[in-house]
Amino acid sequence: MGFAQSRMIAGEWKPGVMHAAIFLGFCALLVRKLHLIVIGYDPLAVIPGVAGAGYAAFKDFVEVAVLAAVAYAFWRRFVLKPRRLEPNREAILILSLIVVIVVSDFLFDGLRFVAYGADPGIAHEKAFAPVGAAVSLAFEGLSPGALAFGLQASYWVQMVTVFSFLVLLPLGEHFHIVTALPALFLARETPVNRVPSVDLDAMMADDAPEDLKVGARTASDLLWKEAFDPFTCTECGRCKDSCPTFLTDKPLAMKWVNDSLKHHLLERREAIVAGKGEELPAIVGEVIKPETLWACTTCGYCERACPIGLEHLGRFYRLRQHQVMMEGAFPQELKAVFDAYESQSNPWGLPADTRGDWAKELGVPLLESAEQAKELDWLFYVGSAQSFDNRAQKSAKAFVKILKAAGVRFAILGPRESSTGECVGRAQRDALPVAREGAGGDLGGLGVTRIVTCDPHAFNTLANEYPEFGGNYEVVHHTQLIDRLIAEGKIAPRRAFEGVIYHEPCYLARHNGEYEAPRRVLAAVSKDTPPEFALARDKAMCCGAGGARMWMEEHTGKRINVLRAEQALERAPKAIATACPYCATMLRDGVAQLGRGEVPTRDIAELVAEALEPVA
Repeated sequence: MGFAQSRMIAGEWKPGVMHAAIFLGFCALLVRKLHLIVIGYDPLAVIPGVAGAGYAAFKDFVEVAVLAAVAYAFWRRFVLKPRRLEPNREAILILSLIVVIVVSDFLFDGLRFVAYGADPGIAHEKAFAPVGAAVSLAFEGLSPGALAFGLQASYWVQMVTVFSFLVLLPLGEHFHIVTALPALFLARETPVNRVPSVDLDAMMADDAPEDLKVGARTASDLLWKEAFDPFTCTECGRCKDSCPTFLTDKPLAMKWVNDSLKHHLLERREAIVAGKGEELPAIVGEVIKPETLWACTTCGYCERACPIGLEHLGRFYRLRQHQVMMEGAFPQELKAVFDAYESQSNPWGLPADTRGDWAKELGVPLLESAEQAKELDWLFYVGSAQSFDNRAQKSAKAFVKILKAAGVRFAILGPRESSTGECVGRAQRDALPVAREGAGGDLGGLGVTRIVTCDPHAFNTLANEYPEFGGNYEVVHHTQLIDRLIAEGKIAPRRAFEGVIYHEPCYLARHNGEYEAPRRVLAAVSKDTPPEFALARDKAMCCGAGGARMWMEEHTGKRINVLRAEQALERAPKAIATACPYCATMLRDGVAQLGRGEVPTRDIAELVAEALEPVA
């Protein structure tokens, strides 16, 4: 993947091909520079035979490609000026040095072919080096003295430039030439869809040491990979393209965080190497601002977009863990959420024993025994949003209607259902005991093996985080099950809608790779081809609810949900569909703030349930 530059090209093909050409040039010219060092001792040194012929032709081709790539790089920086590219003198310097290296190499070849053309080895090389041979035509009339001077000048300009480049390399962003391939090979410490765990038993024990560390406070607390990544950042800015915080002028982009951390690590390197962690300042406050840490929606776009697979979320989760669990420092809005979780196991703070009240009028069975579980096809894990939010309950009721129409045997836990702790987990409260109770308690005790949920956040937690606590289930999202039911002919919704645009939830799509099932379901109930966002699929922009941002106010820049609503309205939809109760709330509010309340936001389950109804 690294040598093929596949992530670079897949992300955006034009700059990807540009970078691949320069990367290939570096690889090819490494051999050339070794050859030039030998030439410094023996002017007639050549690579003999077929190998020399092949390399001469390949080198010329690569150097032409590098010049074209550098020209395009300058064009992007000075003419196209994409927003993600910031003014960067180092980048201009490096591109200029590359031009000098390549041009001086062509000049050296041309002069060498004239000066030593009578040598059989040089003549053989010239025959397979089309650019060098063409350049040599311009020098055929030069005197021996002029040829000798030109050879010396082109040789030493090139060699001094190359070695100057090597001196500059460790000091700037282009150090990624050395670190990128190891970073790719060694990723990843923590999966992007899992929060790093905390040993709460050790933390709460009576004999817990006073210096017990939770999360990361200083540079010495960073995992080696968390400190390695900042030196690997190419500063390409791709992490910004669909970053909800960057696009709404919040003080956060992964590039900026890496740059700040890199400079901090260099400035404090003596204390770090000496193991003097007590002399290091806190990262949050000294290196990055608290508002930067808490701006993140954990959507995962930066990690998916990064062409060298740098990891960001695990580092932020651990910084939040220390802030919340050790310092008690977090946005004030979260205090009510934490308190609500601790008292009622839901962020609304509503009585936990009313979790199943929404379903009473629907005759939905409650799962009460392991024997009953054996008779079920699926346990419907409802989640807090659809248990307590009146609007979200509509999509839960619609899903129940679909399950009944398909003859699916299902039940809910009702008051026995506990929160997955996902919301406070991303905010880094001590939510893991809640998860452990859910995994090893009611679900395990009732013999549950198959779970369906409408909440992508709960889906992610049940599928990817519960196994750590012994909860191993087959977990599907409701759009996946609906897609399956349609494919099996168990339901046959009519084509009832037009102009429905789909917003994909980050925790279903990017975090868990499900892009197609919701689209197939939406296509099954649409009369036309549903429109798409400009930022869709891997590049879909977050609604702004993730990372517990659902419960926090935005004090800087444009509201994320308003920008996402604007992106939807650009496509002139008749409705906005999503597959997450939090996305639905955020987009509904965003559309309302834009004064376009006539464009409804609906869960895909609501559309399918309506399409099952007979035409009046």
